[in-house]
Amino acid sequence: MTPLQLTPAVQSHIALVLTVTSTVLGLAVGYIALRGYWRSRKRPMLFIALGFFLVFWTPVLLLIGPYLVPLVGGFVYGMLGEVSQILGLLSILYGLRMPPSR
Repeated sequence: MTPLQLTPAVQSHIALVLTVTSTVLGLAVGYIALRGYWRSRKRPMLFIALGFFLVFWTPVLLLIGPYLVPLVGGFVYGMLGEVSQILGLLSILYGLRMPPSR
């Protein structure tokens, strides 16, 4: 083993910690955006909050999905994750481009 090479078990633990950290931070950002919507009642903020939840909920789907429905292959979870991220980013983009008077 070279100095920078990690065992598969260590790589798996690092990936899990990074995924959980990203998910927790993303859900916190989404919650703060949702609170911003509750205060302002502006529709663009609602789409931004929804987008953050869709983008950052993806790691949770990829982590717990195989345990909930083990019969579905990894490709399906990867595809669902990508679709969720695309919809989330489109929602954020729409919220940022939407006129605030709506």
